[in-house]
Amino acid sequence: MNPKTGTQIIAAFMIISMVLSSVIYFVGNDSSENGDTQPVSTATEDNFNVGGKQVFHNFYSITDGLQMTPPNTTSALFVDVDYINSTAFQPWHEQLSYNITTVKQLPGSEVDTLYQSKTLQMYYAQLPDDEIVLLSNMSPKTVSFEYIGLPSVDTQYLILLRTDVKGANVMGVPTIFTTSRDTAEEILTIIESWVTPSTGYDLFSPVLNNSFEYSEYQAVNSQVGFADLYYIGIHRNDDGTFTRTTVYYNPAGDTRSHIQTLANTGLDRGFSQYDLTQDGNIVKVVLTGQFSQVNDEEIR
Repeated sequence: MNPKTGTQIIAAFMIISMVLSSVIYFVGNDSSENGDTQPVSTATEDNFNVGGKQVFHNFYSITDGLQMTPPNTTSALFVDVDYINSTAFQPWHEQLSYNITTVKQLPGSEVDTLYQSKTLQMYYAQLPDDEIVLLSNMSPKTVSFEYIGLPSVDTQYLILLRTDVKGANVMGVPTIFTTSRDTAEEILTIIESWVTPSTGYDLFSPVLNNSFEYSEYQAVNSQVGFADLYYIGIHRNDDGTFTRTTVYYNPAGDTRSHIQTLANTGLDRGFSQYDLTQDGNIVKVVLTGQFSQVNDEEIR
């Protein structure tokens, strides 16, 4: 055989193999064709062992989470679980009172169980009709559940329809979990948009733009009775005290006056810091004290 001919045959074989692999990947993962359950993947530290493009988006704060979330988001929280666990003996964020957070708490252990992996950061958002969005980082990066894989509408991502719980995953940093495939597709559309898309951040920007600080725990809510919008951020300081920032957009009159009364007596009641600033529709309170003080201090 002519050496040149042999080289051409090998090259052609490699090209055909790659084309067939691509076809098998998308056809084999279409549940409308076969509905097969995909095998559990092998855990790796660096990359999820699934096909398709993986999510890659900033994920350091509640702002990052909201910028991936549909615009009809009503409330959300962000927790840097890894940082909290590395600086405290117990997960203090799970002991926070609903009276100050105003949003449903999500234990990191539940997210660990969902993925059989250690949760590092998580974001939880509530949408109408009991729809939720859960974004999280984990270590190791593993797919330890069975699923039916479907290509996304734009064919770039693999949407994993879980067979153990009701929901859909798209793996990456952060990993997406939603209670419906449609919401997963909506998030992917936001991520891939060439223009600035409408997101959950748009609603909460008035309070987020006035937070100006990093907090391991952050929450926002648009469905409280004492303000149009509410933000809370809590940070554990190096000396073991906690700094809490609350921001209100259009607070009710009685809430505004009560917050002023609390601020007037804050230092006398043992807080090391109690600052109140008001600027038009925005009221901001920054206080520092022991965890029990910060957790018990009224917000309205």
